[in-house]
Amino acid sequence: MKVHITLVGGQPAPVYHGIVATQPDKVVFIYSVESQYVVEAVRREIKMGVDKQEPLDATNPQKILERVETLAEKYKNDEITLNISGGTKAWTVLFGRVFDKMPNAEVVYMDQNNVLWNYRTMQSKTDFEFDMDVLFRMQNNALTHYTPFSDYTEEDKKTMDCLIRARKSNYKTFNELTTILSKEWDRKLAEKRGQLVLSDNNYVEWEKPDFVRLTMFTKREGVQVFEMESPNAVRMAFHAGWFEYKVARMLSHWRYAKDIRLNCLFPEKAKANPLTKNEIDIIVNTGTKILFVECKTQISSSNDIDKFRTAIKNYGGMSSKALFITDSVKNDMQKEKCQESGIISFSLQDTTIGPNKEQELFELLEKELFNINTK
Repeated sequence: MKVHITLVGGQPAPVYHGIVATQPDKVVFIYSVESQYVVEAVRREIKMGVDKQEPLDATNPQKILERVETLAEKYKNDEITLNISGGTKAWTVLFGRVFDKMPNAEVVYMDQNNVLWNYRTMQSKTDFEFDMDVLFRMQNNALTHYTPFSDYTEEDKKTMDCLIRARKSNYKTFNELTTILSKEWDRKLAEKRGQLVLSDNNYVEWEKPDFVRLTMFTKREGVQVFEMESPNAVRMAFHAGWFEYKVARMLSHWRYAKDIRLNCLFPEKAKANPLTKNEIDIIVNTGTKILFVECKTQISSSNDIDKFRTAIKNYGGMSSKALFITDSVKNDMQKEKCQESGIISFSLQDTTIGPNKEQELFELLEKELFNINTK
């Protein structure tokens, strides 16, 4: 029988992926009272049998060694893999010391890039599927509300181009009508159709989900009307949705982007009518880990960076990566805060990074993607 013994800490991903990579007949979870919730989350996602164990003391060497010797004797005639990716250092030392000497056992480690390392053969294994929906479920934050990038059309691309032209024609009025909205105007946006009016020559009209007419006075052309009709026109016209789509289009050309989702909503748990707890602008499955993307034309408050960092930890776990992309250039304090938070920073208007912004972004992401997060 193939038996997989896995040490369990606070992160479900390396435990789950170790099981997927080795495909055992039976799983033995080594966990403490504090990490029992991780075991329960992983068990919901696997189909093989489980050798039920009691929680193990995190540091007492005598109790740990007693459990090690019991399992070594019980499975001495079976094919064993020991996953040391999680759990306490005390567990790693004592389990590793015993099982590494057994001819029927191999010690393995799943790193943050979802590479399984076999410390007996010194070989790695990567030929297994990375499923980010499973990861979200194990983090107890299933992602069920989002817009696939594939739902956007060429008509949406025309809407984006029209919004960019409108923004350039009168930056201040465009922001007042579509981006920097009062609570009252935000409530109006919940209606299927409506109008927001600044003055006789400056107003926006919409009919969900696909029609927007933006009327603005511009110094060069006088009153201009920008009319847009596409499947996601209303979503793109307000709160800089056009910029999120622009970034998503760039990322769709990246070789590591396997699945791109926009407007990702994480609702409150266990409520009949849950409110949105958090929204991530873009989530990308890179094939080995998740990339979270925050998109803002400019940062109005440094708290935006803190909120983004907290959301990543809650929803993506230790191995996920984060990109905070802005249109305008970040100031030194904002860049420093991103760096301290382990967030990749990129600005489309940064003249120091070269003319081909898309290629520069990809090179930056690939430089950071496979680095191990330290916190």
